[in-house]
Amino acid sequence: MIRYETRNGVARITLDTPETGNKFTYKLMLDFIAALTSAASSGAAILLLDSTGADFTLGRDQSEKLENVSRRDSLKLILQANSRLRAFPGVSVALIQGRAMGFGSGLALHADISVGAHDAVLGFNEIKHGLAPLVVLTYLSDYVGPKIAKELIYTGRDVSAEEAVRLGLLNRSVPAAELQAEGERLVGELGHFHAGAIRLIHEFAEDLPDITNNDPGTIGIERLVQWIDAGKP
Repeated sequence: MIRYETRNGVARITLDTPETGNKFTYKLMLDFIAALTSAASSGAAILLLDSTGADFTLGRDQSEKLENVSRRDSLKLILQANSRLRAFPGVSVALIQGRAMGFGSGLALHADISVGAHDAVLGFNEIKHGLAPLVVLTYLSDYVGPKIAKELIYTGRDVSAEEAVRLGLLNRSVPAAELQAEGERLVGELGHFHAGAIRLIHEFAEDLPDITNNDPGTIGIERLVQWIDAGKP
């Protein structure tokens, strides 16, 4: 259901259930979280997230019936997955082809860099399944603003790759036939940079919201100097 490997400083996670549109079942979600956990402890500075088949993922499997697992515990896995992806101690890259619905659009947002195929379609379509995507409400407006966030959540409408780039759901889009090659090119480019610098950027970016000092730039300088003095670990 998940293919995971670490090679040459790059952790790679591939969703691999194309016959179901890579829908996230409870088991797939557990495997995904485990892969993200392994990636974080692997020492890799780059994480590449992609999938097999026509679609990135159709989101969570809304038809799944679970025994001995509460609805609350199942939904909390969304928070774990989002948190693990954001916490990867380096730069994360997501390649989005076909449809990336619901949780799939969330993954595109939580990755640091998301590249979509020209035919990619994103959308928070939970409302169409009779659900209220309250978790999405906690972060979507940070990317697209509250007005657009509410529209996307209330309507659950499809968002083309072109519009997704305009709104900030994707960084850029490329022809579908070039998506994998663009991903490898980007990973190769990032791989030439100092891994410690990439990790330091991630660490400071994660800490910034909690820095209450009136001059976070000064704190940034102190961290940079300390890192250099420590030999750029």
